[in-house]
Amino acid sequence: MKCNSQLDERQLLQRGNVFQHGLILFFALLLTNAFLKEEEIVWAAGMWENILIVWAVIALCLGEFAVREIYPMGGGMNVIYIVEGIAGVFLAAVSLFELLAGREPFAVDRTLTESGARLLQGAMMVLLLLVFVGKKVSDRGRRDEDEA
Repeated sequence: MKCNSQLDERQLLQRGNVFQHGLILFFALLLTNAFLKEEEIVWAAGMWENILIVWAVIALCLGEFAVREIYPMGGGMNVIYIVEGIAGVFLAAVSLFELLAGREPFAVDRTLTESGARLLQGAMMVLLLLVFVGKKVSDRGRRDEDEA
């Protein structure tokens, strides 16, 4: 994908800081997960430990991008936030249906099940859309106040 953004030096520095925050969170979560595994503590079923760690980092980075309004791909990021939010609503709804129907519990012996992990992933995706929309609404309200 080609980067079409026109970021100034301050925004480029902030973008670097966002990636740095993501990298720090990623290593902290991996290290924590490794220590938990060493103690034979499993907090999510199967590969969902890794998936949730990756999604936590993605949520942090994209959330910071939205709040700071520094999008690596310029205006094309709007579509990413919207599609991701819609996918998150679908994922959370399916998982919630499975949980409410009693097909699978949220957790078993303090370990997230697949449905529980999918619900958390969907919640992170929806949260990103809410942050993005909230920032747009906040900016619009501020512009309207400045014009009045």
